[in-house]
Amino acid sequence: METNLKGNSITQRYGIIVFCVSGLVAILTVVLSVDGLGPIDDHQFIRTIFQGKPFGYYILPELGRFIPLTAQEYVLTSRIIEPSPFLFHFIGGIKVLLIGVLLFYCLMLTRANSWALAILWCVTMYSIGFANAAIRLQIGELNALFLILVFVWSTLVSEKVTSLISSRQNIIVVTGLVALAVAFLYKELIFVFALTFGAVELLRYYRQKQGKIPARIWALLIIGACYIVFYGLWRVTFATSSSSYASLHATAILDVINFYATNDPFIIFIVLPLTLFRVLLIIRNANKHTVYDSFIVAASAYVGAFLALRMFNTYYLLPVYGFAVCGIAGILAGQAATWSSTVLLVTTGLLGANTLPVAVFDMQSLKSIANNHYQFVQVLSKWLVENPLPNSEHRNLVLKGVSQGSGIEIIVSLKTFLESLGTPDAFFEIKTTEVDDNKNISSYYGVKDELVYTGNIGDILVFNPYQKVVITPPLQAPSYYEIYRSGFEWALPRWTGWDWLKICVFSQNNCTSGIFASKQYTGYAAMLVRRLASPIQLAPLSSPSYRIEPLDLPSTMQAGITKKLDVSIENTGSETWPANGISSPGMFVHLSYVWINENGQVAFEGNRFTFPEPIQPNDKTKVSILLKMPMQPGKYKLFVSPVQENVGWFYTQNNNDVTKVIDIY
Repeated sequence: METNLKGNSITQRYGIIVFCVSGLVAILTVVLSVDGLGPIDDHQFIRTIFQGKPFGYYILPELGRFIPLTAQEYVLTSRIIEPSPFLFHFIGGIKVLLIGVLLFYCLMLTRANSWALAILWCVTMYSIGFANAAIRLQIGELNALFLILVFVWSTLVSEKVTSLISSRQNIIVVTGLVALAVAFLYKELIFVFALTFGAVELLRYYRQKQGKIPARIWALLIIGACYIVFYGLWRVTFATSSSSYASLHATAILDVINFYATNDPFIIFIVLPLTLFRVLLIIRNANKHTVYDSFIVAASAYVGAFLALRMFNTYYLLPVYGFAVCGIAGILAGQAATWSSTVLLVTTGLLGANTLPVAVFDMQSLKSIANNHYQFVQVLSKWLVENPLPNSEHRNLVLKGVSQGSGIEIIVSLKTFLESLGTPDAFFEIKTTEVDDNKNISSYYGVKDELVYTGNIGDILVFNPYQKVVITPPLQAPSYYEIYRSGFEWALPRWTGWDWLKICVFSQNNCTSGIFASKQYTGYAAMLVRRLASPIQLAPLSSPSYRIEPLDLPSTMQAGITKKLDVSIENTGSETWPANGISSPGMFVHLSYVWINENGQVAFEGNRFTFPEPIQPNDKTKVSILLKMPMQPGKYKLFVSPVQENVGWFYTQNNNDVTKVIDIY
C-alpha cells in the first residue's frame, strides 16, 4: 500500500478523474430523476414561487434566525422560466456538479497523491449529509459548502502561487473573502470558520515570525467580528421571544454525539482526533504548523459549536467537509508515505464505505418521497373537492403515526399543498394520532393542543413516511376504502455497510427476512373510513372458518429461500377475529403458515403477520407474508392459515382444502 501511495503517475491521475466523473454522473442521474416536491421545506415554494408571489426571506426574529439567502437561485430562475419541480432539481444538479469539480480542483492544489485525492473526494461526495442536501431543495449547507470551497481555493492559491501579479492575487483573495461572508447568510454559524481560521492563521504567522501578516487574515477576522456584532445587535433589537431555534431543537448531548458519530464518522473519528494530535504537535514545534492545520482546527471548531448547541441533523456538518478534506489532504501531501498515513487513509476509506449504503438509501428514499408526495396531494385535493360533506362540514384528514410536535412540517405542508391546489380550507381539518412530543414547536406554529384523535366514519386516513410510530397502509382492510396508493412504496433498509455484511453474510438469518422487516415506507396512501373497527374481545374462538384465494406459488421451489406472498383471505365463520394491526401478546389472531413433511409431521411454523383490524364475519382482507422454504429437500404440504395465539391453528378445524403440495429441491 505504501508503494502505491507514493505513486502519483499521470495514469493514476487520469484514472482518478474518470472515477470521479463517473461518481458525479451517478449522483446527477438520481438528482435529475426527481420530478416532485416533498413535504419538507418545499411547501414554501408552493405558497410563493408557484403562485407568482414574492418568496419571503427566512428571517425569524421570534426564533433568532437570520439566514435570508435560502432560495434566491430558484426565485431568480422562476422569473425567467416557468417554475417546475424538475427545473428546481436541475438547479440542484448544477450545484452538485460545481461542488464536485471545485472540490476535486482544491484537492489537487494540495498536491495530495492520487489515493488520498480519490478517498477524500469520495468521503465528501458520497457522505450522508451530501446525499440529503443534494435531493432537498432548501438546504443552505449545500450552498455554504460551495462558498467555503471557493474560500479554500483562494487560500490555497494565495499560499502556493507566489508568482501571480499583485492585482490578480488581490482579486483571488477578495473573491474568497466575499464567498465566505456570503456563506454567513446561509448559515449563521459559518462565522465560526472565519474567526477560528483567522485566529489560528494569525498565531501561525506570529509564532513562525514570517514577517508582515497578510491583509487577508486581518480582513477575515474583521469580517467575522463584524458579523457577530451585527447579529448580536439584530437579536437585541428584533428578537420577540425568549425561545430560539436552537433551544426548540436542543436535545441530550450524548444523543447528539451518537448521531454525528453514526452519520459523520469521518468527522468524529478522523478529523477531531487528527486535529487534537496536530494541535499538540504544533504547540511543541511552531514550524510544523501549516495552513492545512488551520483548516482542520476551523472544521473542528464548527463541530464543537453544534455540540455545544446540542443540535443535530444529517446535513448540519456538511460545510465542515470543505475545510476538513482539504486540510487532511495537505497534511498528507507534506509528509512521506508512512504506516500512519496509510492507516489514516484506509480508515477514512472504510468509514466512507460503511456509510455509503446509508447515503444511497437517503437519496433513493428522498427521491421516492418527493415524487410520491407530489402525486398524492394532487389526487387527494381533487377527491376532496369532488366529494364534499353535506352542510359544508369539514372532513378530518388523520395523519397516522404522526405527532403534532415532530410532525409539524408534515401538517403545515399538507395544508399548504391542498389549499394551493384549490381545496378550500373549510373542506378539511388535519388531525394526528400520536401524543404531542414537542409542545414548544407545535405552539409556535399555532397548532392547537388536542388529545390523540381516534377517528370516525367519513375520515380519511393518511399514511406517510414521516411517522413517529410507523404504521403502514394495509393492502386491503374491510373498514377502509382506498382513495390513493403510491405505485412505489418501499426503500431498502437504512443500513450501513457493516449492517449489510452482518445481516446478509455473517448471520445465520435469512437476508430477505431482514430486509422485509427493516425496509422503509416511502409512499403515500389515503383511505376513507367507511365503518368503525369492531371492539377487540380476547377470547378463544369456538368454530373459526376461513377461505384463502389460490396461492401464486410454483409446484417446485428451492430449499431455504424466502418469498414475499400477498394472501387474500375471507372470514367465513360467525365470529370476529381479534386483531389490532400490530403484534401484541394475548389471544390475537395472526396469519402464518405451516410446512408438513411426508411423514405428516410439522417441519416448522412460519413467523406471524398481523391483520389490519378485527376481521368480522364475511370480511375480506389481504396480508403480505414472508414465506420461507424448508431447508431439507423433499415433498411438503403447505398450509397458510390464521392462528389464534395460545389457542390453536385454524387449518386444523377448517373444512376447505387449502393445502398446496410443493417439491423442495
